[in-house]
Amino acid sequence: MFSQKCTGTRMYKTITYNNLFDMKQDTSNPTPPQQDDEMIFFRQIAKELSIEEPKEVVILVASVLQALRQTLPLDRASLLINELPDFLKLTFAANWKRDEEIVKIDHLDEFVNLVMARDRKSKKNLFKSEVHALSAIILTLKNLYKLVNLDKFEGLSQALKQELREVPVEAAA
Repeated sequence: MFSQKCTGTRMYKTITYNNLFDMKQDTSNPTPPQQDDEMIFFRQIAKELSIEEPKEVVILVASVLQALRQTLPLDRASLLINELPDFLKLTFAANWKRDEEIVKIDHLDEFVNLVMARDRKSKKNLFKSEVHALSAIILTLKNLYKLVNLDKFEGLSQALKQELREVPVEAAA
C-alpha cells in the first residue's frame, strides 16, 4: 500500500496504487488485513476533513502522532511504537530527535496547543485554525483507538483519555 523508507530524519512515502480514495475493492484478489486497516484509517480521516490528496492526510496524521510522541518519555514512546500497526510506526518515529523536549499535557486543549506550536515552528502551516487542528487530532486519535488500546496505555493522562472517549467523532468534522 504505502512503501516506506527512512533516510536520516527524512521520511518518504510513495503511494503504490493510483488513488487511496477511489481504489475499487477487487474481491478476486483480497487485500491483506493490514492494508484494509491502512486504507480505512486514512480514508476515514480524509473523508471527515474533506481532504482529497492522500499525501496531505498522511502529513496531518504524522503531525498529530509526532506531537503525541513529544508528550511521552522515551520508554513510553517505545512501548507505544511497538503497539502501533506497521503503517503508522515510521510516521510516529520520523524526525525524532534525541533531545526532544517532553511536553506534559493533561487535556485535549493543551494537545491542540502543542500541535499548533509544532506546526508554527516547522512553518508547514498544515492547520488552518485551532478548530481544524482539533478535528485532525480527534479523528486521528479516535481512529488510532480502533487499532491500539490507548485506554490501557499508561503514557497518556486519564483526563485526556476521558475527553477522547467522550467527544463524538461527528464533533470533529
